[in-house]
Amino acid sequence: MFQGRDFKPSIFGVEANAAKKKMPVGYAVDRMQAIAGNFPKGFHLGYAELAVHDYVMSKDMVYTINYGLHNLVRSHERVFHRKVDQRFRVRIRIFGKYADYERYSQVRYRKKVTKNLLGFFSAATKEIVTWRQQPHLSWRLVPTILHEGCHAIMDNIIGELPFWMIEGSADWLGEAPAWLQKADGLRRDQLERWIRMEDLLKKKKLPPLKNYLLTTSYDEWDRMFDGNIGQGYDVGWSIFDFFMRASPDGKAMKFLGAVMSDRAVTNAPRRNGGLEKAFVATVDRNWHGHLPMLERGWHTWIRQEAARAHKKLSVERAKVANP
Repeated sequence: MFQGRDFKPSIFGVEANAAKKKMPVGYAVDRMQAIAGNFPKGFHLGYAELAVHDYVMSKDMVYTINYGLHNLVRSHERVFHRKVDQRFRVRIRIFGKYADYERYSQVRYRKKVTKNLLGFFSAATKEIVTWRQQPHLSWRLVPTILHEGCHAIMDNIIGELPFWMIEGSADWLGEAPAWLQKADGLRRDQLERWIRMEDLLKKKKLPPLKNYLLTTSYDEWDRMFDGNIGQGYDVGWSIFDFFMRASPDGKAMKFLGAVMSDRAVTNAPRRNGGLEKAFVATVDRNWHGHLPMLERGWHTWIRQEAARAHKKLSVERAKVANP
């Protein structure tokens, strides 16, 4: 099947429309044009390389993906104090039909997908595979691409991560930009996540932090959350959010970056949970009050964010009831 030769580089920038209004747009371009750097004034080579099948990407979408990836690369570099390779690109394959997405995943990767698996990143081939999504979830396509783009960025600058952080960081960094949160579906999804986290905490179904941080597979999440793997994503996202936003001075964010650069973590064995154990031990050794104090702070953060979420959703419901 496809071997990557069908990917096209892309450029993004601003151009004037017929009414002379400046509009952000993006285009796929010929590879030789990309190498030569022969672009219109104000355009830049994007990180995205695109392959589409029975699907038409709008100029807005090409711009949005490249704009998002550009900011995500900067965010990852700032958080983890490492740079992507100079030639780093994110290869994105989009299918217009679910059947083609399903067949390609099975034949190329021997991977069984469902409509609930919105897309995935292959570290072996360095490509993101996704599809246009079901009609009521069409708004999820760009966030899915950016989520998987986070995996591609992490793969380039760090390599293997503790299991919880693979999805937690991608969920957070892929959905955090304010420009993306303007989408109603995504904004509600984030608010509802905090309410789900609060519910787990109230019902004492939230696993001990140490136990969660030591997980190494989706199967473990399946057992830990009684078959609801989605809760594993929510928990990881909330922990990463705590590190990114809980400290106004950014100390928690810097702490996480320092942990990932700690020699005990970088030299940890990558099999049999070695990386996860090293991460937990390093956090416990360096966090003020050790892991129990971190867990207490995380729980407080969940309650605070859930309270904000309840308030915001209440305001939105009132607007709908009284337009």
